[in-house]
Amino acid sequence: MKSVAILVSGLAFSALAAKPTAVETALKPYVDKGEIPGYISILIDGEREEWTLDGWADVEKRMPMKRDTLFRICSQTKGICGAAAAKLVAEGKMSLDDPVSKYLPEFRNLTRIANETNGVRTVVPVKAVMTLRDVLSHTGGLTFETSVSHALGWTSTPPRIDAAIAAAEPLLFEPGTKWKYSNTGINVAVAVIEKVTGERIEDHLKRVIFDPLGMKDTTFKPNAEQQSRLATIYSVTTGTVCRARDYGPLPKPYDSADRFPSGGAGLFSTAQDLIEFYRMLAFGGVARDGRRVLPEKAVTEILAVRQTPKTVGVSYSLGLFVDGETIWHDGALKTTGYANPRRRQARLWMMQCDYAVANRWHQFNVWRPVADGFFKSVNSAADEKAFNRQGGR
Repeated sequence: MKSVAILVSGLAFSALAAKPTAVETALKPYVDKGEIPGYISILIDGEREEWTLDGWADVEKRMPMKRDTLFRICSQTKGICGAAAAKLVAEGKMSLDDPVSKYLPEFRNLTRIANETNGVRTVVPVKAVMTLRDVLSHTGGLTFETSVSHALGWTSTPPRIDAAIAAAEPLLFEPGTKWKYSNTGINVAVAVIEKVTGERIEDHLKRVIFDPLGMKDTTFKPNAEQQSRLATIYSVTTGTVCRARDYGPLPKPYDSADRFPSGGAGLFSTAQDLIEFYRMLAFGGVARDGRRVLPEKAVTEILAVRQTPKTVGVSYSLGLFVDGETIWHDGALKTTGYANPRRRQARLWMMQCDYAVANRWHQFNVWRPVADGFFKSVNSAADEKAFNRQGGR
């Protein structure tokens, strides 16, 4: 089942069995063999937009990939929470240099692991002050997940409780000295956002990001109708057919009363929702309808700028990797989004597979170079000179 939609200069065209895009041609052998269940690719270069959808959201049920297929976007949640934090910083409501303890007092007296031998830990008081920049950029010394999240799942505790648990557990290192990827750090930042705004994170994101962008299906707790459109998770090893599986860190039921937002990995979204977020970043904080969602400073001076010290070796801002002009993040189940605010370019890859399949055909090995060709095909040398004369935007 294939559906391709292309947006050129504001005019939309769609068709079934249209001329194959370069993405479809490159990936079709893998779909036909069953090594890829199904995927969605979206590429945006200014007003030029290309969609490619192929395969199945659920192979067994023969449910095709659609624009409104729901995905578990896992760690792409981090970038959305980071955008909310950047907005508050740009508006002067908090500072990245603020100590976390300014908002969450239990972070005043932290400990860290000094030594661990034969399962016995020696802890010492932490000397450095943990800042909001630290927790949003994974340099806070926090573990990937708290002991409770590890045992019960990422959605088992509210952000404020998860933060309190994190403060009670020893850090891995002094804040600001190393880089350690951490769902916990983003959850601590979310607890701060809730303190600053007086809103639950799900309500705050809906008000400042989801509603302005028309992201009606992006949620921490999908309802029954949304779940009916949820893509199945598949696992595959090279050369074998995909097999359905569950994902333990995000346990079902997805709409239970005791399910709480995870700022590190808890959101569900659709391709038609999520592309609006990355497009907004690519256009400096402005939505498709011209509405300003984020202050331009929040994008160009905060999210698109490395916030990690050069000594740690990883370029990261607030919930987003920084790779030259591009800011991006992926999710554990193979969703990935990119935005280039300088060139007004965005790209999105959506599927639901675990990392067992990654080494063969995932976006960096197959999709990404084909997507690169989409952008190169319209950037002639003359266009590049004109682009540079205009300062990029």
